[in-house]
Amino acid sequence: MTHWIVQVPRRLYPEFAHLSPGGRRAVHDALARLAEDPRDAASTAEPVKGAELRRFVSEPATDTGDRITLLYRVHEPKGRTPGRVEIIFLLAGP
Repeated sequence: MTHWIVQVPRRLYPEFAHLSPGGRRAVHDALARLAEDPRDAASTAEPVKGAELRRFVSEPATDTGDRITLLYRVHEPKGRTPGRVEIIFLLAGP
């Protein structure tokens, strides 16, 4: 069982809808990795005071070769409550 919940805000739904099928699959795989460990070695921390902001770049989409960058915030688990991975922004491109 994972100790992390990934939250994608509704405002990003149109961004996901505009991705190619391979791009959506790349995002799905990236979100699955973040649900296992939001501090995955493939992610990097961004220097922001008062919050842990991280950046993760997906594998290339199988159909377009685009990589999707996810900017997210990590909220630590508290007791039995799982931690949260809050997706803030995504950017797709070559």
